[in-house]
Amino acid sequence: IAQCLVGSEMCIRDRNIHNVHLLLIGGLLFLLTGCMDLEREDFTEIYPDNFFKTETDLKLAVDGLYYDFGTGDWGGNGKAPSVFISDYNGYQTFSDMTTDVMWCNWGWQSDEYYFHQWTVTAGSVQSQFWNMFSHYNYLSKARNTIRRIEESPVKEDIKKKYLGEAHALRGWMGLYLYDLFGPVPVASDDILDNPETFVYLPRLTDEEYDAMMEEDLLNAIAMLPEMPEARGRIAKGAARMILLKYYMIRGHFEKAEALARDLYAMEGNYTLQSDYSSIFSLAGAGNSEVILQRPCNATLYGSENYLTASFLPTDMLWTDKSTGWGGYVMAWDFYDTYEPGDKRLENMVFTSYVNTSGKTVTRTDMKYGAVTLKYGKDPGMTDAKSNVDIVVYRYSDVLLSLAELIVRNGGPISGEATRLVNRVRNRAGLGNLSAAQTADTDAFLEAILLERGHEFYCEGLRRQDLIRFGKYVEYANNRINKINAEEGRGYYNVNDSHNRLPIPASFIDESKSAIKQNPLYLSLIHISEPTRH
Repeated sequence: IAQCLVGSEMCIRDRNIHNVHLLLIGGLLFLLTGCMDLEREDFTEIYPDNFFKTETDLKLAVDGLYYDFGTGDWGGNGKAPSVFISDYNGYQTFSDMTTDVMWCNWGWQSDEYYFHQWTVTAGSVQSQFWNMFSHYNYLSKARNTIRRIEESPVKEDIKKKYLGEAHALRGWMGLYLYDLFGPVPVASDDILDNPETFVYLPRLTDEEYDAMMEEDLLNAIAMLPEMPEARGRIAKGAARMILLKYYMIRGHFEKAEALARDLYAMEGNYTLQSDYSSIFSLAGAGNSEVILQRPCNATLYGSENYLTASFLPTDMLWTDKSTGWGGYVMAWDFYDTYEPGDKRLENMVFTSYVNTSGKTVTRTDMKYGAVTLKYGKDPGMTDAKSNVDIVVYRYSDVLLSLAELIVRNGGPISGEATRLVNRVRNRAGLGNLSAAQTADTDAFLEAILLERGHEFYCEGLRRQDLIRFGKYVEYANNRINKINAEEGRGYYNVNDSHNRLPIPASFIDESKSAIKQNPLYLSLIHISEPTRH
């Protein structure tokens, strides 16, 4: 029910034609029976006059907004898969698959992602692009939830808490969409007030999108408590982190530094764990380094952690009941950039293992990369489902982001910026940055980019980082040139168009071209909408 109550009477389905429809949510049907003259009272529809009346109503509505950020929902019935699903549709997995960090053994379009072999006509990847872009409907759904809470008769102090979460969740989805596509269409309140009127929505401008993101996330920061009431709920630190990420994508580095300093001032609430691997363990659930996570429950649909199974080789015993799918590995070229003794690899990244037949599998046998089991063992893991939480944002990201921003904004390399990076390195068992790495701005930023890669591998931040540092396409072309030379592939070199994904043609066509393609794809043929099964 919590899922269905999102947006209550107006779960917006303006997909493709952008005609905002009214969705009436079915509830429970009660029959009032008596001895004579039976009468029926119908509670099958939820409207503003019978919902959003109590704190429970508000909680159910906001709980439903979290559902799209689930970890185990594969989609279906025209619904896009959850944002943190473990397959190609998942934000974290897709993001790292398109970088130097992660190779996928599954085949299909895996190589196309790793070598950026997608264009507007790339048929094998279009389903993922369609699924990702279709999440823009969430922005209308969340906005309607916000408006209904604002109109609720519930006490203001109670409303404030749920409004803060709803604003933050809308901003979180806004970040996800902007990172992949740039601005998306967003219905105004006037349009939402007339849900049966056909409106062909264009994409917002960057400036309009900035205003939307700031309005939602600054409201969230002002309204939310310092710390979450329960693991996985958004509080002030998470809202700050989402806006920080957006500012860094947009290049608003002065605003980003101010936010990073606000987060840095929350040390005490958040801190580095002494043991890196404990952050991603079952016992470490809710540890003080994690600013935002997706709680996982192997028995609850939509909340399972399938990442462990996705990385686990099919012939490697992890726990007594575990099942591996043999999907993702850490690419060898990336693995080889680690310094000897880096504790971030201990008990998490394996260059050999003993398989279920008793044979030792070595690096020679592991063609594409090292086994990467970042999420720790769950003794109760059944088949492919683990209970270990999926981490989204961590305090070490605050330290490295602040160091980067100090220098980007003209601050000194020596002193605070270097100390922040060294805190992260020292936790990994490494020495301080070298004199060469702190010699000038370029060297320092290059060192931070590498440090971020080593710290956040398989957390979905690498793509965003490489784009910000101007390396995403460069690194892709390095991989393309290498495999073309070594294996005789015929991959084409890519350009900055790949910093954003192309928008599927179905959204453009059904908007009567109100939605415009990302500029560098304009000379290419549109993607057609995939067949939906």
